[in-house]
Amino acid sequence: MARIPSRVVLVTGCGAGIGRVTAAQLLSRGHVVCASARRRESVDELTKMFADAGDWVMTTRLDVAEPSSFDGVIDAIIGRFGRLDVLINNAAYGQAGAVEELTIDAVRRQFDVNLFGLLELTQRVLTVMRAAGAGRIINISSVVAHVALPFMGAYNAGKSALNGLTDTMRMELRGSGIDVVLIEPGAIRTSFGDTSVAALDASTPAAGSRYAGRYGRWQRRWRQQLGAVAASPESVARVIVRAVESSRCRARYRVTSAARFGPLLKAVLPDRLVDRLILKMFHAD
Repeated sequence: MARIPSRVVLVTGCGAGIGRVTAAQLLSRGHVVCASARRRESVDELTKMFADAGDWVMTTRLDVAEPSSFDGVIDAIIGRFGRLDVLINNAAYGQAGAVEELTIDAVRRQFDVNLFGLLELTQRVLTVMRAAGAGRIINISSVVAHVALPFMGAYNAGKSALNGLTDTMRMELRGSGIDVVLIEPGAIRTSFGDTSVAALDASTPAAGSRYAGRYGRWQRRWRQQLGAVAASPESVARVIVRAVESSRCRARYRVTSAARFGPLLKAVLPDRLVDRLILKMFHAD
């Protein structure tokens, strides 16, 4: 892949996984990167990890659930690099739990991070891109926006909403010089699965749940599936880099076979048959 002129890229959710690997790949390709993370410990790790990148990288704390910090981060990027070409909305987590038992606070927190915070950050960045007459917004979604998984209702709903928002933005921004892109991975080998299970433990009844047995089977199968069929974060990062660098980017990139074939199966098979297949796959019936 030939090098192209460097772009100034803000990546959210670089504490681990896809975000961190994407930031590293972008730097290796000669782009200027602002790598952000929610936890200060993660920012310190990023600073050490990218120490050799010098002026090509900036590390900062950014919690997408705390919009009060957005303007400071954007101003710092503009002040240091003079522009902001690409926003990669990667920060997210998966709130596990049966819809019947999820607390409203847990669902609200899921949407604050995976949708509302993302939207507000995007709106702030769009002000900069509008002034420049160019830019690119890349939203990291998931195959679950098309094919729902049991006990992941809050996450499924948030990613479905993100897809609808992204498709709408793409139409509304047509002709502005600003591209809007969706990346839809399937299962990826990151800490996401453990985080989802931890969120389940923290937000649903520890004992007496009518789903207790199914939760246990689902958790075991979830970890088995991630170990057996999940793709590497590097494979997703390569696609994200392609979306950053392409002169004519696609509207949507599907990463992994599950992301490509899942929506197709949903389109051609009866809904209840798809339900049975997924429940059996995750031992959740």
